Amino acid sequence: MSVQPNFPNDENGAILRKMYERGDDLTRARTVDFCFAFPERKQALAFAESLDDKNLEVCVSYYDERQMWQAVVKRQMVPTHEQITSFESTLTDRAIAVGGEGDGWGCMLVKNR
Repeated sequence: MSVQPNFPNDENGAILRKMYERGDDLTRARTVDFCFAFPERKQALAFAESLDDKNLEVCVSYYDERQMWQAVVKRQMVPTHEQITSFESTLTDRAIAVGGEGDGWGCMLVKNR
């Protein structure tokens, strides 16, 4: 029997806890989407241009629900609290620098085998 991981008591910890409780194998890598919203397209494009990393995929599109532009940064990774929080913080700083804001992250469930 495995012991439930001890997730920090913050928003990312709560998301990871729910994932774990739903049977997600948090030790397996998968694509994690980090989302950012911008009032103008040029801001979303400036954010995307600032991410010069061949291991990232960045998609810019119009976000009808919020009537803003969005950039979704896709990164293959194991979803640990430390890595998600650190990467999200770095990206959020870049988004803020060009007039945007963080809009959360998400990924597909990877079931335990």
